[in-house]
Amino acid sequence: MDTRIKLYNIFKLKCPRCYKGNLFTNRGLFVFNKIFDMPQNCLHCNQDFKIEPGFYSAALWISYPIVLIVFIPLLFLGLYLNENYEISFKILLPVLVILCFLLQIPIMRISRAILIHLTINYVQGGKRGGTI
Repeated sequence: MDTRIKLYNIFKLKCPRCYKGNLFTNRGLFVFNKIFDMPQNCLHCNQDFKIEPGFYSAALWISYPIVLIVFIPLLFLGLYLNENYEISFKILLPVLVILCFLLQIPIMRISRAILIHLTINYVQGGKRGGTI
């Protein structure tokens, strides 16, 4: 399976088994209502999304490195702007905090998508079982 296709379907929040059904009831990365509501099963291939109780708590371990990958370069950018353009941390810190809050929901949703895509394999046609 091509990694680019897998990544595309992770970011589109699609079912890992058929790549057609939606993982969440509210589509898209930036939603502010029922952000974790997922259907019980995929509407296209009937893959179970509620694998076991507490399954998605492991997504916290996935979101932590994502946060580091996103915010450490932003911190270095802030240090660079402070050093070279004398932009005050009184301005940069609130901007970084606002960015952190705005990106929190997409990061949590992508983390869940990564977790389920690591657990369930794609099946051509999406009709057979797909768990590891």
